[in-house]
Amino acid sequence: MELTKFKKSELSSVKKELIKRQHGLCPICGGSLIGVASMNVVVDHDHSTGVVRAAMHRGCNGMEGKILRFLKTWGKASTQAQVVKTLERLLSFWSLHATPQTEWIYYGYKTATEKRLATNKKRRLAAKKKREK
Repeated sequence: MELTKFKKSELSSVKKELIKRQHGLCPICGGSLIGVASMNVVVDHDHSTGVVRAAMHRGCNGMEGKILRFLKTWGKASTQAQVVKTLERLLSFWSLHATPQTEWIYYGYKTATEKRLATNKKRRLAAKKKREK
């Protein structure tokens, strides 16, 4: 496949063609791009090569970029291959731990009931202080 750089004036037609090729779906969230305001659908591209990848929701594009920058900054993934491997490991980690793998619950964790009781206690103390004034 030969890569060709398109002109800014062709952006709208490229976006429409991508949406058609993608059957109207965002490759990130899977939601429909049909009927979405044109300004909220963007043409995603690789910032290191300029290669166009897909049309997607503006928010999905922003999320993808933020995750990529985060992985490169904090996730110790400096190459595309390392980014992919890190994400694969993260998905594997989450899948494994969807069911508990240890017998412990973190000491600072509060159940919904414990949170409600703590909030109620704070409110009672605040009300008591207010009455005492």
